Formats: sequence, structure tokens, C-alpha cells
Amino acid sequence: MPDFSSHGYWEARFSKDSTPFDWLLPARRLCDIALDWTDEARVKGADVLHIGCGSSESSALRELVEEPSQVHNVDYSRAAIDAAMSREDELLEQEQQEVPAPDDLEMTKNKHDSVQYRESSRKMRWSCLDLLSLDATLTLLDQQAEAGRLFDLVLDKSTSDSVASGSGVPLQLPYPLSINGWTRGIASSGVSHLAEIHPLHVLAVHLAVLTTPKEGRWIAISYSDARFPFFPPMPHSAEQGFLPDSVLKAGFPHPSQLWTLEAKEKIDTRGNWDETLAERKKRLQSGQMRRPQPSHWLYVLKRTEVMVTD
Repeated sequence: MPDFSSHGYWEARFSKDSTPFDWLLPARRLCDIALDWTDEARVKGADVLHIGCGSSESSALRELVEEPSQVHNVDYSRAAIDAAMSREDELLEQEQQEVPAPDDLEMTKNKHDSVQYRESSRKMRWSCLDLLSLDATLTLLDQQAEAGRLFDLVLDKSTSDSVASGSGVPLQLPYPLSINGWTRGIASSGVSHLAEIHPLHVLAVHLAVLTTPKEGRWIAISYSDARFPFFPPMPHSAEQGFLPDSVLKAGFPHPSQLWTLEAKEKIDTRGNWDETLAERKKRLQSGQMRRPQPSHWLYVLKRTEVMVTD
């Protein structure tokens, strides 16, 4: 079984094959789900953070917003980001070739100048970074602060699945990101504590500081019916994501204070998964006569009004 949490695994995979591939569901289906759970007018004006974009057909997300630059795609594989940016350039070049000549458009000079002015906003934003890294998260936060806004929508298609397969993240507590800055008192006392935190807890806290309080949503598609360990039923072991009181008192914020589970639904994938001849042959050779029906889950997490400060 590949180590889906490993940077080396994804860098090697995308370096070898940058062909577009969507995990679990097509990216366009993710757009439909986002519109189902968020007011369309609000989405149009939203800043969207697409985490773990990989080689997904991220161009579909351009249809969600007024300007493609509102979408920020991130992945910690440089090969994936470089390939995705090249595909977007090819898409824009193709679109440019399909635009009728100015005479056909009967454009005035002012209108034509307007089109040229908007050229810079035709591209999405792209970053190679690891959202389990505090430094990378704060760098992204600084970028949004310069724009005067946080992200309104986080899109996650099986990225949480990959993150969850990793081992605990070693953190020095009290953690610099805290609820309303309450850990500053602990930090000033000089008391510190080293702890290994489940990677989904770290991701949830980092996304919380990047997302608009009270309004922001994290829409995640997962193969697991028990993906987020900070919602009931709570896990019983640290490996599964149990957060002991000692860790909380040492200065790590519990993600359940930052996110509420607005919805959890099973996604019907019938008619959306076509088995190729090669896949059918492999299945039959393994002695599996019936094709298993995949089961995917939708999670809609809503940001609470609790502030996270650094």
C-alpha cells in the first residue's frame, strides 16, 4: 500500500505521470456540491482554497467564481503544481484562439482595452506548500491579509484521506495558533511541552485561521464514513485522533471549537464510475466476479465565530 501521506510518493507520482486524474469524483461534481451547500451569489464572490489539488481538473473551479484569480490551488508536490499551471496556460491559449476577431465582435476600442486589462485575472492562483506546516500556513495567511480577506470556501477531495494516513505531527506546545490568544499566558511562563498531534487536527486548526469565521465552509469528499476525529463519536486512541486533556491544557486548540459539522451524507456514485476493460480484466483475474460499489461521503464543516490568533 503506498504511503499517501508521503511527499516523496506524490512527487514521484506526479513527476512520472502528470495526466489529469480526479480522485473519488470529477472536479465538476465538486462544483455542483459546493453550489448545493452555499448560496450561488456568495460563491461567485468568494475566495476559494482548493487543497491538495494534485492533477485534478481544477479548471472546472473557474466556473464557480467571477474571476479565476479567486481560486487558490495548493499542493505540496511541485511537479503537480507545475503541470497544473502548464495545463491552465494551454487552456487559456486555446480559449484565446477561439475568440472571434475584433471586427466580428464589433467591439469599441474601450471594450477591447477592458478585455486586455482583465487578462491578469484570467488565471487561478497556485502555490506549492504543505498545510501541515505552520510557516507555510502563516505565509498563505499573510497573502490573504494583503488582499484584506480570508478564504470563504475550502474544497477538499480526498486530501483529508491522504493526510489522515500519516503519523502524528510533532509540535511544541503551547501552539502559536490559539483561540483568542489564550495560550500567550502559558507561553510567557516558559513552560513548554512536546506532543504528537493527529495530522487532521493540525490541518483543521491551520484551515481555521485561513477561513472566514462564522461564514466559511470546508467541503470535503472522503471514502471514509468516520473521517474527522474531532466530531462524535470521538476516537479512543491517539493514533485515531484522540486529543487528551493534557494536550489541550498544554496549549493546543480543539478543532471542535473551530468547526461544526453542518452535514454528513453518503454520495451516490452510481452512473459516475465507469470500469475500463483493463480494470475489468484485472478484477476477473483476481477472482472477483462482482464489481464493488464505491462508497463516498460528503462532509460540510462550517467555521464557528471563534477567532484564531497567532
